[in-house]
Amino acid sequence: MIDNLDKIMESILTGKSEEAIKYTKMEMDKGTSWSMVLEKAMIPAMEKIGADFSKGTAFLPELIAAGYAMSKAVEVFKSRMADPGKGQIGTVVMGTIFGDVHDIGKNIVKICLEGAGFRVIDLGTDVQPEAFIEACRKNKADLVGISALLSSTMLNMETAIKRIREEKLPVKIMIGGAPLTEEFAAKFGADGYAPDAYLAARKAKELLGKK
Repeated sequence: MIDNLDKIMESILTGKSEEAIKYTKMEMDKGTSWSMVLEKAMIPAMEKIGADFSKGTAFLPELIAAGYAMSKAVEVFKSRMADPGKGQIGTVVMGTIFGDVHDIGKNIVKICLEGAGFRVIDLGTDVQPEAFIEACRKNKADLVGISALLSSTMLNMETAIKRIREEKLPVKIMIGGAPLTEEFAAKFGADGYAPDAYLAARKAKELLGKK
């Protein structure tokens, strides 16, 4: 028998947003946590469509449709979270580095950060260093999160981190994305790196000295 988690995964893979919303509501009505739905259904769906896209067996419209279906299902989470993202722990400014317009991974990290109690200022994609700096000042940020999906755009992180450091802002910097490693994070001058969304929320707390 196919359960709701399987149906959520399938509806995201096929870009059926109304079904993704319906089955997400049904699963959460059973008492399943948003993090479990994310871990067991949504992330696997996005990983699969991403892998298929990389192999050439799925195409951009399918990737976009899957991302949209997931984003609509995520709205179910936010409607049920207790004061999502009010910033009890701290404020995170995040975005995808300039030259890169991929945001699925970033959006998943945003959900996990908000669920962990952070206020998140999402600058979107193709974000220039000056935009990170301005947002940090405006929002009195504690942490900057920078993502990249491509090996080529990953190198732009070093430029952004250098500019943020030059401003002597009182922020920690965390980076992540498919091509990144601990070694690259250290080379670029970041304070931390996380390989996935769950560890990103944990690492963010660690960097700010929170439990």
